[in-house]
Amino acid sequence: MLTLVVESGGRRETFSFPGDGVSVGRAEDNDLRIGSRFVSQHHCRIETMEDQGVKLIDLDSQNGTRVNHEDTSQTRLREGDRIDIGSVAIYYERAPHENTASLDGGLEEVTDPGDEDIQISARAGTGVGSRLREGLTDVLIQYRKSFGDERGLSEAEEAVLDATRRLFPRPAFQQSLDLARLMAVTKAMTANTDLPKVLEMIMDAAVEITDSERGFLVLREEGGQWKVRTARNFDQEAVRGAENKISRSIAQQVARTGKPICAVNAQEDQRLQAFASVNELKLRSILCVPLILREVVVGTLYLDNRFKDGVFSDRELGLMEAFADQAAIALENARLYEKNLEQEEALSRRTEEVEELARILDERMRKAAEIDAEDMKPLSREGLKYNYSMIIGESPVIIEMFRLLDRVSDSDIPVLVTGESGTGKELVAEAVHRNSSRHGKPFLRENCAAIPASLMESEFFGYKKGAFTGANTDRKGLFEQADGGTLFLDEIGEMSPEMQSKMLRVLQNGEIRPVGGRDTTHVDVRLITATNRNLRQMVEEGQFREDLFYRLNVVCVDTPPLRNRMEDIPALCALFLEKAAREAKTGDKSIDPFAMRYLLSYHWPGNVRELQNEIQRAVALSGAVISTDDLAKEITSNRTIAVDSPTGTGGLKDMVKMATHQKEREIILRSLAECGWRKSLTAKQLQISRPTLDQKIRLFGLSPYIEKGRNR
Repeated sequence: MLTLVVESGGRRETFSFPGDGVSVGRAEDNDLRIGSRFVSQHHCRIETMEDQGVKLIDLDSQNGTRVNHEDTSQTRLREGDRIDIGSVAIYYERAPHENTASLDGGLEEVTDPGDEDIQISARAGTGVGSRLREGLTDVLIQYRKSFGDERGLSEAEEAVLDATRRLFPRPAFQQSLDLARLMAVTKAMTANTDLPKVLEMIMDAAVEITDSERGFLVLREEGGQWKVRTARNFDQEAVRGAENKISRSIAQQVARTGKPICAVNAQEDQRLQAFASVNELKLRSILCVPLILREVVVGTLYLDNRFKDGVFSDRELGLMEAFADQAAIALENARLYEKNLEQEEALSRRTEEVEELARILDERMRKAAEIDAEDMKPLSREGLKYNYSMIIGESPVIIEMFRLLDRVSDSDIPVLVTGESGTGKELVAEAVHRNSSRHGKPFLRENCAAIPASLMESEFFGYKKGAFTGANTDRKGLFEQADGGTLFLDEIGEMSPEMQSKMLRVLQNGEIRPVGGRDTTHVDVRLITATNRNLRQMVEEGQFREDLFYRLNVVCVDTPPLRNRMEDIPALCALFLEKAAREAKTGDKSIDPFAMRYLLSYHWPGNVRELQNEIQRAVALSGAVISTDDLAKEITSNRTIAVDSPTGTGGLKDMVKMATHQKEREIILRSLAECGWRKSLTAKQLQISRPTLDQKIRLFGLSPYIEKGRNR
């Protein structure tokens, strides 16, 4: 007798075989059958030799046979040897004890279960169970030989079910079968993400489990209406005209109350006498259960049989209530998956559109770069295509910004202007409009932060008469007013999420619908937006729509802060001085060079706007010359002013030099006043030469003070 210990799927089982040999393989005629795809039909054979020893012979198996972890075609076996066939381990005579834990029935539990559901059976065994299984196996083999695989399996299943119904208690057998069917259907439903397929699976399973004639799945639509989403019969075919073949009164009552209805004979059920549809449709057995998700009824599962009474009992009711809970979850999962797919597809389409726009822009910019290669060399306005006289500055960062504006002004693509407050973003937008083909059309500007969220839609898209209280006439919105021209929206980052969605639709198809209107209006508007916020970070934080950001950010123009172009401050001061003097109706004024050094050394957090306000303030407070005394304290308190150049390092040496010059200037100015503004007497009093005094007067910008003192 040969004894083999088989280890698979985390368990061990001992088989004893009479005779002199054991055949091992996947085929049914083997003594030890292993149902694994890694095992050949006839894999190997173990047989007794003449000297009473035992040997293993590999039968040219596809994946080979290993003994004690070494490939072999034929070898002598010793007690305890391990034979590996696929993922199954077989021990000759005995298995190692250190890895075993005793179980009942000769089974031992081990670790490392396999990935396959491997079926192992023997044609002969010592127990009653083995002999019975052997007999059953022979019967099943005959079914297969007689009818083939598909029909043989069907015939065998029917025979087994019929025998078990006759020989075993029906409730016990039926409960086990129902549970298995329910688990299998639930697993299949939750694994499927195709919503129409899930709907069919739910109905087919419900009809099959309850032996119904027909099944209807009624779901709540987005508008709140109830609709039959799928209807199937016992042949797993769609039921035509399903809306007219169910009792809507029963389905609505179950949906309203959240309680199931089970009728053994609907024609005689007093609860259903008030429902005319029951008699009209000649309904007999009815079972309707709610689909509940997070304590909300989302649908009903409606089953019926028009020809039999008593089809549904407490068994079917309990099964369908349990099944309905799982079906509701599967439906929700499939719906969410479908919604996510739609959103991904929409985002993919938008991304492709943006990429196409970017590609077109890159191509245009490349061509423009080739044509204007020579113009790219000098960092001056001479190489520019358009006029930017409304923007003051000659610094390299400003010239680079002008070059970018040269490239984008001709097209109609959206432009996003970024930069700190006070850097002139609106001037940039106006420059783009003036230098574009739309320069003769309207240029409208609006600050999104200044419009209440409730009024944004009417401001942008207009409204129709009677749309709301106070709408006495039709009014065009900003988009319609700017038709053919340019619309500049500042602080776009302050736009509400709802308005962002509506703005996206305008950018996609160029159509608007006034508040209270039914028809859409096509508009041709170039959109320029601006912000001092980091829109990309807002997108990451979920505060700004990603698709809208890419629509607006086709070309980004960054306006540099004033601290990055300090060399433009003198020109800006001259412009602001002239403008302030003109508005105040005063004479021409100048800035003390020492005061200018303070202006050049200040960091200007408010940028150009802050500089303009400071000049206006100084003009109002000063005489003919703006001195350090006329500047704001936060400017003159800066101790790191540039003494000899606008870009002084501000170190200890500069601080000492600044303090020395400050004191020296005060002494000379006081001495000039004491000497009646006469330079010769002042030089003698200070004990310096006249040329040295003249040099100091020029250095400290004292000539206006001398002229003013002499004219008193």
